[in-house]
Amino acid sequence: MNQKRLCVLLLAAWGLGQSAFAQDADDYRGGWRTEKGEAHTYQFSIRGDKVRGIYCTYCADATTLAFIEGQFGADGITFAVTHVKGDGSTAYQDKATAKFDHGSLIVSGTSGAAGGGKFQRTLIKDSRGPDPLPVIVSILPKGVVPSVRVNQQGLGAPAPRYIQPGPWKSALTEKDVIGIWLGFGVGAPKQYFIIRKVGNKLRGMVCGTCDNPYTMAALDDFEIQGDLLKFNILHEDWGDGELPTFYKHVTCHVGWNELRCTTAADHQPPPPPRPTPAGFVPGFSLEGPISIEATAGNRWPEWPPQNTSLPH
Repeated sequence: MNQKRLCVLLLAAWGLGQSAFAQDADDYRGGWRTEKGEAHTYQFSIRGDKVRGIYCTYCADATTLAFIEGQFGADGITFAVTHVKGDGSTAYQDKATAKFDHGSLIVSGTSGAAGGGKFQRTLIKDSRGPDPLPVIVSILPKGVVPSVRVNQQGLGAPAPRYIQPGPWKSALTEKDVIGIWLGFGVGAPKQYFIIRKVGNKLRGMVCGTCDNPYTMAALDDFEIQGDLLKFNILHEDWGDGELPTFYKHVTCHVGWNELRCTTAADHQPPPPPRPTPAGFVPGFSLEGPISIEATAGNRWPEWPPQNTSLPH
């Protein structure tokens, strides 16, 4: 083999290697949705080669929420989507692969639903990005410049004093927390924290608005410790701060119909495990739980939905 031909072959091999290497987890992680036609949304959390996350159609309808487990590699993501019944048992599974292609994500697979079959879906990143916040946020994919975003309530309003609703429930069970908890405003931007039974574990998602993959995340790593509920919000493609990818650790008490939570990200100190002597715990409150079945039918009259988020 002459030197010129060897050089050409080496350059070709290097080019193929670069093409494969050019894709990394940041190209895949976070939320994707169909641009038109049937509603399908996937949210991928990626750590090393482990993939988990959520799938839903009309995501404010908690009966459509299903759960992703898979692996990430040089050829993209290979994963299963587990659809569950109300008692947490498996209804059926979809088997699929996801491949990043020129800014889109091509998901191909086979549905395990009755009358299912093979499918291929082209998914996009939502151009609206995250909802406005009074802080700088970081966003993936790279190239989207974060800026100061002001929420609809504006800045400078004093926070009202927190008054505990009653004694915290002393021994939490799964039945105390399964369902939908609502908070952070009213109308379309309010947030749904959805907690479902999946086999012998709890898993879930948070969304609001629930048609925009940038305003949703998987909930996982649930633990019940006496009167405490703990779980992680899996931030993947945007975050309030300088990091777009991290876990936000959530610690909650239940009192009457209130889920009172404190949070701390990976790079922050842990939240206080108990109320202070003054009875004040910095954090946020959600109201519920609403049954999973009660949200059936929460669907937008058109797809893709229009005017369900503030303009950026």
